Amino acid sequence: MKHLAGTTNRRAYTLVELMVVLAIIGILLAMTAGGLILARRTAMQASQSNNLRQLGLAWVQYNTTSRGRFVPGWVSPNAQRDRRMVLAYPDMTLIPPAPSFSENELNIAGPWTWRLVPYLGNELSILIDPDEQDLLPILDYEQFGEQIAYEPAFAYNGWYVGGHYTVPQDTGRAILSFSSARLGDRTRDNLVAESIGRMKHPSTTVVFLPGGKLTEPGSYSLANPHMQMWFEATPPYLADQQMWSVVSPDDVDSLEPDIGVPRLGHGMDTPIFHADGSIGTETLNTLRKQNLWIDSARVVEGIPAEEFTHEAE
Repeated sequence: MKHLAGTTNRRAYTLVELMVVLAIIGILLAMTAGGLILARRTAMQASQSNNLRQLGLAWVQYNTTSRGRFVPGWVSPNAQRDRRMVLAYPDMTLIPPAPSFSENELNIAGPWTWRLVPYLGNELSILIDPDEQDLLPILDYEQFGEQIAYEPAFAYNGWYVGGHYTVPQDTGRAILSFSSARLGDRTRDNLVAESIGRMKHPSTTVVFLPGGKLTEPGSYSLANPHMQMWFEATPPYLADQQMWSVVSPDDVDSLEPDIGVPRLGHGMDTPIFHADGSIGTETLNTLRKQNLWIDSARVVEGIPAEEFTHEAE
C-alpha cells in the first residue's frame, strides 16, 4: 500500500533507546554537578586562604606597633586592670570587662580577637563564618561582641604564641602562663613565643588556623562543617595534660571538656598561617607534633621535640 502524500514514516523510540538517552543525560548532569562542587570548593579554599593571609598581616602589623610583641592569646579581667588594657569597639563603646574589670563581667576583651580588629581596618567579614555573612554590616557591636570574640573564623595558637595573662592570688600582678615552665630535666624556660626576633622556627610554628570547640570528651570528626568555631586551638598536650589524640585522618578523641582543636579545611588538610608570614597546609596527623605548636620545644631527657611536654604550673 502506498503512503498518502505529505505523510512521514515515523518510528517510535524503543525502551532501551530511552534508557540510554536518560543514562547519558544523568552522566552529563553528574559531571556538571561535580564540576560545580569542585569550583565552589576551590573558591571557598581561595577565600579562606585570602582571609587567613589578611588576618596574619594584621597580626604582623600589631607586632610592629607594640614594640615587636605578639598579641596575647587571652587576658583575664584582673590582668587587663593591672596592665591597663582598655579596648573599645569601632563605635568607641568600651568592651567589657572595662571599665570595672570585674571578674563577674563577661570578658569579651579577653580573647585576641577584638585587639586585631583595628588592624583589619575594622573589616569583620574576615572573622565571620562564610555562612553568617548576612550579619554584615554589624551596627550593634555590643550585640555581636561576644560571638566575634569567642567564635571567629580562625583560631590562634594563643597558649604558646602571645600567651595567656592572668593574676595569681599570691602575687597580685599579671604574669604570663608558661613563661617559667619547668621541664623534665628540671631546668626552666619561657615556652611562650612573645616576639619574632626570639623565635627559632618561625617557618613551622602555628599561629592561626581554622579552629573549633569540643565541649565534651569523646570522638569527633574535625571535617564537620557545623562544628562550633572557637578563638583558640590547643596543642595535643597542654603542659603535661593530653587534650586530644588522633584516631584517623579526620577524627580525634577529646580527652578534656571545652577544648579548641584544629578544623580540617575543604581539601581535608588544615590551612596554617606560620609566624614567618607563610601559609601552608598540614594534615591532622602532622598537627599532633608538639614542636609545631611550641617554638622552643626540644629534645629533653631523650624525648623528641615532637612529643615535648612540661610540668603544669
